[in-house]
Amino acid sequence: MARELPTPPEAGLVNALRFGTQTFRFLEGVQSRFEDAVSIPVAGGGSLVLVTNPSLVHDALSRPEDFPRVPAQGPSSMISEQGLVQSEGDLWRQQREVMGDAFAGPAVRSYGDTVGRRVEELTDEWRTALSGGDGPTTAADGGTAAAPTGGRRADPVSGELSLNLHREMTSMTFRVACEAILGETVGRGLADRFYEWMAVAGEEFEFDATTAAPEWLPTPVSAEFDDAANGVLTLAETMIERRRRQLADGTHDSMDMLTLLLLREDDPEVDYPPNQIRDEVATFLIAGHETTALSLSYTQSLLAWHPEIRARVREEVREVVGDETPAYEHYADLEYTGQVYAEALRLYPPAWAVFRRTTEPVELGDYRVPADAGVIMPQWSIHRDERYFDRPDEFDPSRWDDRRPEAVEAYFPFSVGPHACIGRQFALTGARMALAGIVREFDVDVPAHGLDDLRATPTLRPGDGVPSTVRFAE
Repeated sequence: MARELPTPPEAGLVNALRFGTQTFRFLEGVQSRFEDAVSIPVAGGGSLVLVTNPSLVHDALSRPEDFPRVPAQGPSSMISEQGLVQSEGDLWRQQREVMGDAFAGPAVRSYGDTVGRRVEELTDEWRTALSGGDGPTTAADGGTAAAPTGGRRADPVSGELSLNLHREMTSMTFRVACEAILGETVGRGLADRFYEWMAVAGEEFEFDATTAAPEWLPTPVSAEFDDAANGVLTLAETMIERRRRQLADGTHDSMDMLTLLLLREDDPEVDYPPNQIRDEVATFLIAGHETTALSLSYTQSLLAWHPEIRARVREEVREVVGDETPAYEHYADLEYTGQVYAEALRLYPPAWAVFRRTTEPVELGDYRVPADAGVIMPQWSIHRDERYFDRPDEFDPSRWDDRRPEAVEAYFPFSVGPHACIGRQFALTGARMALAGIVREFDVDVPAHGLDDLRATPTLRPGDGVPSTVRFAE
């Protein structure tokens, strides 16, 4: 017979406040005290259910009918109400089928090659700056990208280039996502502008004392976020209309995601709700690059703090890739680089928790989960639990020597179940190409405090970027 979930001894309001204001410390505390799950009452009559057992996480995420997604509300609904990361049921199945080919094998190969080319462009810019050149001053989209771009500062005396690593990774991965997923070529100017929009969105979505407040509580948004949301939607609509014209006059022939969506508009078996294509494009403008940019920033931070591991990655890259542009053909042989990335995702998962809800009472393992509960399954604390990982706080890529990450139940950086990330293989492939292109030639150094100010938003974001210095490797 199912039993009630345990409840922490502290008052529910206190716990709800701790979750909103000290999120990661709170998660780690709950993880250490409760083996399976815990229920925390919150204002308005609902509860937060934190699932701390990976077996229960897999069970819940395999049952989307019992644990549906949290619908877009408040600020998030201003950007996308029903994109693939929010949709459910028949609409989700339709969209997954329509877009499937855009994320299949040939697309993964093309994505890897695109990352290789883009990271080579980025390293060319760094090389030029370190050598005393000015670099490009005009972006391909017509925007200004005056050198040094994005706050880069070169010091000819020290031979170092100071920059915001997160901005650099965002610019690169955004341009890759636009090209590989949406079939659009954008310049550095637009990529930098998108970084600013995402920074504003991060501030708007940051957890605080009202995070666990009832859904009916009004959620005001700033004028800056309103401008950022309109910028994203306008960009999505511009891309859609341009593609319609290209398809009509026969000047676009690649089967990217946007093209696949538009080609199915007149299919009688496909029923798009209003603004569906716009929502999908807006969703992938964000989701197609954000977590990869974050994970590359965190991986390079860890490499900076573990130079012996960075040296081993460099040795592998120089042996496998040599002087060539990193490409998909190198993927399988960059095995240790892949282990490094997997370990970074364990310690710093950009998607730090999976959020679900209940609409009626359901059972999970031996427990009853009440109706109207917010269900949180935190990668952050499960990935750091000594019950599942030896020396969980250590950065140790060798822990993956004899086991595949996807075979470890307690490891789920891309979520699991039917709604697992459709771009998982894109991220894994792109990360190896990006790390190969950068580590082969440069030492990227991040101060010991560089990740001290991590913020809980729907993703794990650095509060004010990742300050870094770049210099030529020996």
